[in-house]
Amino acid sequence: TLDGSENMQPDWVWSKARESLSIITGSHFLFDSVRGAGAEKELRSNVADAEGSSANQVYGYVSSFDSDGFTTTAGSSNNDYFNKSSVKYVSWNWKAGGSASSNSNGSITSSVSANTTAGFSIVSYTGTGSNATVGHGLGSAPGWFVTKSRDTGTEGWMVFHQSLGATAGVRLNETANAATVTAYFNNTAPTSSVFSIGTNDVVNKSGDKYIAYCFAEKKGYSKFGSYTANGDADGTFVYTGFAPSFIIFKRTDSG
Repeated sequence: TLDGSENMQPDWVWSKARESLSIITGSHFLFDSVRGAGAEKELRSNVADAEGSSANQVYGYVSSFDSDGFTTTAGSSNNDYFNKSSVKYVSWNWKAGGSASSNSNGSITSSVSANTTAGFSIVSYTGTGSNATVGHGLGSAPGWFVTKSRDTGTEGWMVFHQSLGATAGVRLNETANAATVTAYFNNTAPTSSVFSIGTNDVVNKSGDKYIAYCFAEKKGYSKFGSYTANGDADGTFVYTGFAPSFIIFKRTDSG
């Protein structure tokens, strides 16, 4: 819920160990209800690896999305990825719309779980290799979305941000600056019903399955913008209109 007053069944779980573990260095594990929970369903936001390419079946995984949280289960060896004794972990959780529904608003039919109140949706689609549109189910244009091939472990995560526009994108798992590439988003901004993808394999390889996480701005819930740093000790003031619980930022003019 927006005010945090009720229990919530998450549809997207993003989890990270806060301490260094010998079996894992830096990995963030992402699970969602559209792809499903399980030992072969993780994606990692810090690498380009395909779905299920980590050793979750050995070291633990998210096994279910519950009415008031989520459950992790040990793998064949232990549950160090999520529940090693005395290790601190963090997780960020979002509620979409539960079970996905078919969406034919775009030229590619997608499967969408959408929470229009919160402005968040999870979108599954299969690439065609040609310029295309994909329905997102939000009812308003996304200000930020990230998409990832579930099948290809070489292309990584591609981010659209409204401050960069549809001519440029940044890769979530890399340090490079924003790149101007028409083949990412076909130079076409998202609309209230669809987002556009070009011919680049990172967003639209023919036959690959993709997952996208989409956000539309909602007052008091999410805000997307840009700022120019000033180098001062007290930093640059960035107005959001509310006290944020989760902040992600990336330099765009340099790697």
